Amino acid sequence: MYRPKSKEEEEFLKNYNPDKYQKPSVTADIVVFTMSEDKKLCILLIKRGTYPYKDRWALPGGFVGIDESIDQAAARKLQEETGTGNLPIVQFGSFGEIDRDPRMRVISISYMAFVPNRKLKVIAGDDESDAAVFEVHRNGDKITLVNGDISISEDDLAFDHEVIIKTALLRLAGRIEYTQDAFSLLQDEKSFTIHELKSIHEAVLFKSLDTANFRREFIKKYVDSGVVEATGRTSNKYSARAAQLYRKL
Repeated sequence: MYRPKSKEEEEFLKNYNPDKYQKPSVTADIVVFTMSEDKKLCILLIKRGTYPYKDRWALPGGFVGIDESIDQAAARKLQEETGTGNLPIVQFGSFGEIDRDPRMRVISISYMAFVPNRKLKVIAGDDESDAAVFEVHRNGDKITLVNGDISISEDDLAFDHEVIIKTALLRLAGRIEYTQDAFSLLQDEKSFTIHELKSIHEAVLFKSLDTANFRREFIKKYVDSGVVEATGRTSNKYSARAAQLYRKL
């Protein structure tokens, strides 16, 4: 806690008027990434139950409380929306266009989180009418979010959440080459094949990768450096030929 360095400073702080300047509100909004059973990159959306943007789909998030940090607010909302705590979460941007919220001036500090599909519990909050996981489809610089018969264009999202989502996709595509984010999207990081990890990279990058090159990079980057090790077991889940299972250390 900060302590005044002099009586003069102490008096200044005591008499300071906090209403001298208008204050914007701050939200923590979260792009929750997961993978579908058929290896598609997905995000969690909530359907707003109140105005503004009632019945429009949006990212999970909420206002930062006066007695919590922004990171704490993001972790709280993530727990509320997914039913799972202690998940990898990364702050990736701030969004502060003056008219981004019709209620008042609101600045969004945005995060990305990574949740294995098997751990994700989709929970609609008190002010939400629904929540669901949507596959991300990309066509050029446009995205469409799909869940069964529901198809949402980026223009149909609430607030400026299409901008936040597209920024998160770009950040994730850049990060996946030098971080271990992909492991956080595995169904089980203690038992996976190279094919499973490659599928996550392909989903994030929206392109196919050469199998032989990916295997070489996997061995060099993760096995030789001690990030993962072979389990001694194999799996025939993705091919007739048995594939080595690995675990992250």
